[in-house]
Amino acid sequence: MKNIIFFISILFIFISCSNELITVVDEYNPPYGIKAIPGSNSISISFWSGILASDFVGFNIYIKQGNSTFTQPTDAIKNNLGGYPTVANSTHTRTNFTIQVPPTQAGQTYQNGTLYYVTVTAYGTNDLTDTKYIETKINAIVPVIPRTEGTSSGNTTITANGQTVANVNGDKITPNGNWGMQYFGPQSDFNAVVVITNNNFPKSDNAYSVNWTLYIFKWTKWFG
Repeated sequence: MKNIIFFISILFIFISCSNELITVVDEYNPPYGIKAIPGSNSISISFWSGILASDFVGFNIYIKQGNSTFTQPTDAIKNNLGGYPTVANSTHTRTNFTIQVPPTQAGQTYQNGTLYYVTVTAYGTNDLTDTKYIETKINAIVPVIPRTEGTSSGNTTITANGQTVANVNGDKITPNGNWGMQYFGPQSDFNAVVVITNNNFPKSDNAYSVNWTLYIFKWTKWFG
């Protein structure tokens, strides 16, 4: 009887240890802190991610013009092989990513002045699931409008696309001609989303010229 009890005890310990050795922890947390960064005819997406999953293979990026409804994963941008994920990645540590949104079709650019909605998910392949993949739910959808970025010329004018959009006089900035201007004040993070929701671009208003300050100009024919 003692020999039998001893054998059973050893077998129990062996099984317990074996289970611990083959245990795999998979944790799919959706990307967070999602921001859209407008460029000239381009859009980038910034986010944080830290996936603890052995089958994680990358991120799916979604974008639509004027529509914030997405079907997963059908509406994700496909990679250059015609599949998912949009962007391959295997980083498992908590990391901030900034990725330029690829076009949904060859030769496409994102039009300046046009409203888009963009988001990102984590994506993995798994043969044990019915769908053969795992994807996080959409956590946040952010709006973004691509726009041309102006440059300062000799601290006297601001130009964009070869046009003078504003004049700089000392510590004041004044819209030029039929350009209107909105002043958004000093910015600590230029990756924050700035979406114009109205046409209130006063022509006559001056704004102080301050470092790290955001100004947005719009051609406003209404002003003579």
